[in-house]
Amino acid sequence: MILNNTMHTAPSYSQQQLFPAISGDYLFIYFIPFIAIVSGLCAYLIPDWFEWILIADLWILGYHHVISTFTRIGFDKKSARENWFFLAPLPLMIIAVVCLIYSFTNAALIGSVYLYWQWYHYSRQSEGVAKSYGMKGQCKVFATHSGQRIAFYLVPFTTFVYMISAGHSHFLGIPIWTVALPESVRLVLLAICFSAIIYWMINGTRALLRKEITPFYFGYVLTHFFIYTLSYVVINDINCSWLTINIWHNAQYIGFVWLFNRKRYATGIEKDHRVISFLSQPGRLLIYLGACFTLSTVIYFNLEAIVASTTLSTGLPLALLIYATINFHHYIVDSQIWKLRKPAIQKNLLETQG
Repeated sequence: MILNNTMHTAPSYSQQQLFPAISGDYLFIYFIPFIAIVSGLCAYLIPDWFEWILIADLWILGYHHVISTFTRIGFDKKSARENWFFLAPLPLMIIAVVCLIYSFTNAALIGSVYLYWQWYHYSRQSEGVAKSYGMKGQCKVFATHSGQRIAFYLVPFTTFVYMISAGHSHFLGIPIWTVALPESVRLVLLAICFSAIIYWMINGTRALLRKEITPFYFGYVLTHFFIYTLSYVVINDINCSWLTINIWHNAQYIGFVWLFNRKRYATGIEKDHRVISFLSQPGRLLIYLGACFTLSTVIYFNLEAIVASTTLSTGLPLALLIYATINFHHYIVDSQIWKLRKPAIQKNLLETQG
């Protein structure tokens, strides 16, 4: 498929990059998946390391990435008033539904919804990042073409189904519902996956040579394909598969939220958003990360203490109910606050600022 035969003028780096320094884009596109892949392979090849890598992922990235959402919706009175539904009614509604589901199905449906919904959440976030690089580099025609979008989603879909159809009954110790597929069907899934990758690479390479897309967009989509294929196909342990792509997603999310805040408050500290605008000023990345890390550590340390003591006294798997609620809330909120079609989101992510 050829979208356009016209040779374009390549945009400058400032027109391609999302992050204030171009090194940030290279770290985001290449270093984050590299760390995720190395960590996942270590956990897979050296099983004794799995628990330690999981703990590091949760405390350094996972909890922090959830707290990052609240820098958007509840770090000050103005944001809290604007997002009151996300902060109070929605969590109560979700935990009520989670408890209701548990009372009828025990843990299996909760674990299954968590695993499947999380896959969709990861894939949607990755598409959002790809769109951001595509729109930033004026690659919108190529990036939004139906054939390219189908290929983009076919890879995570086919690899995920390949992974869960291997007969797994538990995920991180939680029972899940899956359907074991014949090996012939699973091989067909792989054939579809690799066909989609080849299709995209042929068209992507042509578009890159014609300067219709940028190297950043091209590189990001390739890492998207690579990490899904390695996580869900090469690593054939469901827990290590999840851990690999979870590290990638968490680190990516933290970087993306920081980028948004950094650009949103580039003009200085704002009265209505004093704390987050102060933390997001140029040169304060480590202070920003330190503040978010400290907050997430305090919150989750106390939450884990409450969960442990309550579980011992009641026998309820409170950890499952609480963390399912937190994650489901995160998925819902993210689906609403990061829509690239909103002018404010485009302005803060895509405009070149100091």
